[in-house]
Amino acid sequence: MDSKTLLPGDVLLYKPTGLFGRIIALKTWHKIAHCECYVGNGNSVASRDGKGVNIYPLRLTDLAYILRPTQPLDLVSGLRWFHKEAKGLPYGWLDLAQFIGRNVNGKGMVCSPFLTYFLRACKLPIFNDEPAEKIAPFQFILSELLDQVWPK
Repeated sequence: MDSKTLLPGDVLLYKPTGLFGRIIALKTWHKIAHCECYVGNGNSVASRDGKGVNIYPLRLTDLAYILRPTQPLDLVSGLRWFHKEAKGLPYGWLDLAQFIGRNVNGKGMVCSPFLTYFLRACKLPIFNDEPAEKIAPFQFILSELLDQVWPK
């Protein structure tokens, strides 16, 4: 897999790395522990462990799946929301408690709620009206609004 396969709007799902990734995988019973959205030019938007919400250089290591939206995204609207509402938010360490059944909503944001909000801002009605904070990284692979393009 190389970056030439990617299109802006592709959802990137990653295998667990580090302690928190392994905890997420264990508590969700799935081998996916992180998610991001490719926005082009070798960059993705995400909330990364310990770093928070920002635009990051594309990471291909530990990539498990690439999912492509089944309908066009409004990336301009999504990036407008990103810059206005999310960029710079800290990583939501306390929000990880959602994965062990605790109803915690800290001041930060973890990857799957971030990606849910971002895709909704791109006008993709992902997960209907489910609270974004309840979405786990693996659930993106279950959405009928995203097609698996890698691996085939």
